[in-house]
Amino acid sequence: MNLSVKIKKLRAENNYTQEQLAEKLKVSRSTISSWETGRSYPDLEMVIEICDCFNVSLDFLLREDEKMVRKLNFGIKQKRMLVTLIVILA
Repeated sequence: MNLSVKIKKLRAENNYTQEQLAEKLKVSRSTISSWETGRSYPDLEMVIEICDCFNVSLDFLLREDEKMVRKLNFGIKQKRMLVTLIVILA
């Protein structure tokens, strides 16, 4: 089960509408919809907030979603390259 399906399932199990979850996470309802349909992914900080909101582990939420894990790894690699570039230029 991927992240989008898990978010939708957790939201339904907790009887939240997309609007209610959006308010709780301080994002728009369309953002929740985009996450649930897989059109976009939350950033790592938001994934942690989602885990806290539903009282689930990061491992549970991300374990089977290879696309999300690749996205997170790519972001980490970009940050490392940026820091390296800044150090070289300084």
